[in-house]
Amino acid sequence: MNRSRQALPLAVALALLGGSGAAAQNADNGRHLSERWCVECHAITPAPGKSRAQSFAAIAAKEKISAEMIASFLKLPHATMPNLPLRGNDAQDIAAFIMSMKK
Repeated sequence: MNRSRQALPLAVALALLGGSGAAAQNADNGRHLSERWCVECHAITPAPGKSRAQSFAAIAAKEKISAEMIASFLKLPHATMPNLPLRGNDAQDIAAFIMSMKK
C-alpha cells in the first residue's frame, strides 16, 4: 500500500508534464508553419497590424471557434486560400497555435 501511495504522485506528475509538453510543441510547430505559409495574408501575432485576411487573434476570439473547426477548415480546399502542403498533424498544429491566442 505504501508503494502505491508513492507511485500515484509520480504518475500524475508525468501525465501532466507529458500532456503540457506535447501541446506546447504542437503550438510551436504551428507558429513555425504559420510564419512560413500564412504570414503573407494573416497577422499571425496578437500585435496589431495590417493584413489582407482575418488576423489569427481575431479568429481565436470568435466565441464558437475550436481547434477542431480550424483544423478541419485548413484541410479543405478554399477559393480564397492557396492549397497548403499540409502533412500529418500540420493543420492541428496551426490550429493549436491560433487557439493559443484565445483570451
